[in-house]
This record gives sequence, structure tokens and C-alpha cells, in this order.
Amino acid sequence: MGLVAIVALGGVAMGLFSQFQRSMVFPGPQGVSTELLRRVAAQIGATELRIQTEDGETLYGWHRASAAATPRRVLLYFHGNASSVLGQLDLQDRLLANGWDFVGIHYRGYPGSTGVASEAGVHLDAAAVWKWITDELGTPASRVVVHGRSLGGGVAVQLAARVTPAGLVMESTFTSAVDLGREHFGWLPVGVLLEHRFMTRDFANKVRCPVLIAHGGGDSIIDVRHGRELAKLFANADYIEAPRRDHNDVLFEGIYADRYIAFLDALVPLDRQTQP
Repeated sequence: MGLVAIVALGGVAMGLFSQFQRSMVFPGPQGVSTELLRRVAAQIGATELRIQTEDGETLYGWHRASAAATPRRVLLYFHGNASSVLGQLDLQDRLLANGWDFVGIHYRGYPGSTGVASEAGVHLDAAAVWKWITDELGTPASRVVVHGRSLGGGVAVQLAARVTPAGLVMESTFTSAVDLGREHFGWLPVGVLLEHRFMTRDFANKVRCPVLIAHGGGDSIIDVRHGRELAKLFANADYIEAPRRDHNDVLFEGIYADRYIAFLDALVPLDRQTQP
């Protein structure tokens, strides 16, 4: 193949990467309809949310209230780029059983939510659900922990840097989307082309709350070195590494679930004196 052909193919590849990066960064969940969300919400007793953003979008979400905590403690969850509120039902049940409310929303453009996903947009989404929790639900920041998984960790860290919740959990999260893109597309100038950059590592020194970072040792999508590096960057971080767990495996089960709940409870203890 001649040099001209190689250059031409490279130009085509760069153009395709730029054109389709939104679908790569925000693919959305497969097979999740509003009817399915409504049916599952009714089955598990979740309150369906419709939250307005500052720029006029409407976000779909769930609030699942625990009967075991008064005053309430809230876990605000940001899902991964191909997931939804259906993706962590076992974790939600565990949280409720341990006295934590669960609040999760779908980013703009995801099932039930209006708009088109973008990095700037999902940060507005995070601000909107935070405002709903603290204003509408009336929960102070000191009783809210923010948890982000995968891409959701890149959303969660920037919110935590702005609002200072009780704590931050980052599960299977990258140091930045740029770093991750370079690993998977090293033959492209990702640093120039990538619009949705999610520079997670740049916010480490702006987070003032305790942090729990968890990563699977066998993660084939976001290599475990991302988790290890993040654990070094945050001043006040605990680190869990689950051996052999891949990106889509459940991390918080067994002893790791116990450590997760212990981390949460240390931040916002359950007021057992008010329990019946």
C-alpha cells in the first residue's frame, strides 16, 4: 500500500472517529424501554422521577426510600455509559436494607430522558439531580454520598468537587476518557479528536470528602491501572481491588460489599435511636 493510500485511510479513520465518538462514549443501554422501567419501578416500589435541568431537559430517574433510616441517608448513583437504573438492582436492595435511600437518574438522551448526551450535558444532569435531593427531598449534603460507576465516576467526581458531599465512591472508573482512548485507539490523535474528555484525574485535588475507589483486577475495558492511579491521586482515598473481576462483573458482593457498606456507614452513621 502506498504512502498516499495510507494517509488517506488514516484521514478516513480520523473522520469516522470524530463523527461517531458520541455513540462510543454514550451508547446507551440495549432493550430498556420506558414501559419496562415503569413496570419494574412498580414491582420494586420505586418512585419514578422527572427532574428538570437548568437548560430545559427532563431527566428520568428513580427514588427508592429506605424505611430503616430517620433522618434519611441518600446514595446518589451515576450509571455507566451503556447502563441504566436497571443495572444495579441488587446493589439498590443492599442499600435499602442497610438504611440508605437510592436515587439514580438517566443522563439526557437515555431511556425516559430528553435531549442528547454530551459531557457538558451530563454535568448539568448531575447538578439537577443534586439540587432535587438537597432542595426537593430536603437532604443536606452531609447526608449524601455520590457513587459513580465507569463513565459515571467521571460524572460523580466533578459533582463532588463542586458540592462536597459526605463521600464519593468511584467504581471501575478511568483516569480520563482521553487516557482510555489513547489505550484503545493509540494510532489516532485522541487528545485532539475527543470532545467528551472526562478528565477525572484533574479533579482529584478538588475533592474534599472521603473517597472509596474500587476496581476489578481483570478489567479488560478500563485497565486496573486506572483505579490504582486514581487511588494515589486522591488525598483521602480507600482502595479496593477485586482480583480477576472484569469490567461488567459485580464488584460489591461478599467481603467487598461489606467494605462498601462500612465505608458509607462511617460517613453517615445510622441514627438507631430513632428506630422503632
